[in-house]
Amino acid sequence: MDHDRLIKRRLLWLFGLYFILWAGVFTRLVDLQVLRAGELQQLASRQKLIAMRIEASRGRILDRQGRELAVNGEAPSVYAVPKNIEDPKAFAEAVAPILKIPPGAIAERLRQGEYFVWLARRVSPEVTERLERLGLKDEIGFLQESRRIYPKGSLAAHVLGFTGVDNQGLSGVELFYDQVLRGEPGKAIAERDARGRILVETQRLVKAPVDGSTLILTIDEVIQYISERELDVAVRRTGAKRGAILVMDPQSGEILAMAVWPRYDPNSYERVPPEVWAPWPVTEVYEPGSTLKPILAASALEAKAITPESVFVCQGSLPVEGGYVIRDALGKRHGAQRIRDILKNSCNVGAAQVATKLGKETYSAYLRKFGFGEPTGIDLPGEAGGILPPPERWLGPTLQTAAFGQGISVTPVQLLAAASALANGGFLVRPHVVRVIRDPEGKVVKAVGPERVRQVVSRETAGLVLSMLEDVVEQGTGKGAQVMGYRVAGKTGTAQKPSPRGGYDPDRYVASFLGIVPVEDPRLAVLVVLDEPKGEYLGGTVAAPVFREVARQALWYLKVPSRGAEGLGRERRGS
Repeated sequence: MDHDRLIKRRLLWLFGLYFILWAGVFTRLVDLQVLRAGELQQLASRQKLIAMRIEASRGRILDRQGRELAVNGEAPSVYAVPKNIEDPKAFAEAVAPILKIPPGAIAERLRQGEYFVWLARRVSPEVTERLERLGLKDEIGFLQESRRIYPKGSLAAHVLGFTGVDNQGLSGVELFYDQVLRGEPGKAIAERDARGRILVETQRLVKAPVDGSTLILTIDEVIQYISERELDVAVRRTGAKRGAILVMDPQSGEILAMAVWPRYDPNSYERVPPEVWAPWPVTEVYEPGSTLKPILAASALEAKAITPESVFVCQGSLPVEGGYVIRDALGKRHGAQRIRDILKNSCNVGAAQVATKLGKETYSAYLRKFGFGEPTGIDLPGEAGGILPPPERWLGPTLQTAAFGQGISVTPVQLLAAASALANGGFLVRPHVVRVIRDPEGKVVKAVGPERVRQVVSRETAGLVLSMLEDVVEQGTGKGAQVMGYRVAGKTGTAQKPSPRGGYDPDRYVASFLGIVPVEDPRLAVLVVLDEPKGEYLGGTVAAPVFREVARQALWYLKVPSRGAEGLGRERRGS
């Protein structure tokens, strides 16, 4: 009897335990199937689904006539699926020679993920074919990605810039207008198989990408080509270290061309040193030499420190504060000089005397009004502001040397913008390289018009100095810039370069020419700069003829009417 009770008691315990277990299983089933069903379904979906970023198509870049300068194409990119790679070392050694990546770097990438790692972006079709021949099947894959293409090669490379592997702007307008060009990415959802591979047929669009806007530049492809060709010829002829030609509409500030040497191809920017990428006429400074004398003349006349008839005597040298002596090039003695003669003969001694009459506070103030010492605001990255110390730091002969562009530093684009004020009635205009921004539908988002920063001199002063600069080309140091059938105003410049040891280097010069044409209705302001030409180094000999060739061809292309020699003479005498 006791044995029967013991068995019954054990059966009851077993039944109770069995009931409790099933109750727990039932409770768990209710929790999973009813209470948490939605949550678990979402978790399962997230494990199976993958969200993908859909890149927008980058906006095109066109010249002012609508000719394509930067467009989009497609190129294959290579990825690996580390989960499927049984022998990472053998895999890395097989693909490394084709991708030209060290095997160790590939092995390191394989440790960074299970389902997907990039091996190389935007490779050539030849690379893709060689990789496919390895027969790696599920271990490697290819995706077509958008690639930036510059169909004109190196043309206007320093203005355009380039993009990186992620289609992000890294230089030029590609960088400055990156947000405008890039657009907004979209989003898609797709399923993955058991090995983590994306099932393309399951993709669902969640958010459509918005393509980037199109930029229409102020650059004219033809004038840019003319400028680059003539710059190449000039650099080869002179052996210059580097050079630049800037062409601007002095009325609007539109940059029609910016040729920079040395050049590079933005399609393969990685093949040249990074210092070649920057548009140095915007990002670097130099001492402009006598091309600054027109600014001195305009400042002195506007301030009424001198009159057009004021006379200064040049004996070939001029003692100044601190025991220094200002000398003219080649020791010339120009004798009695008015401001017109000082410009025509590029007389340093006369210019120094004008600056002395003007005074450092007034001259410094006018230089700043003309835009020196601060960025112009051009829409390119990395613009330098120049070096213009406050007047209290103009020690020793700084006032006199600044009269002929030594002792202060400017950027070429600053100088061109300042000189354009003499061609448009005395207004400083902001230079710019983008003319219109259009959305993907072609609607105008923004149109950039002329922006007058301020009036720096009166229309009368600007016109008077412009007429003096015409004498420079007709009778003075700028004769090499004459363009048959057109009235040209201009100024030569020959500046010694500062020496790393202090003072100036007697063997290194910057030769330049600043020109405006035609005088009666200025259409072009052109600056030619040749850095460290070998042999002949005078601006009138080295740079002025380059201006002539660029201006002659650009005027013909723009269909600017010329004037016969007889008509030109009559107008000149009557002006």
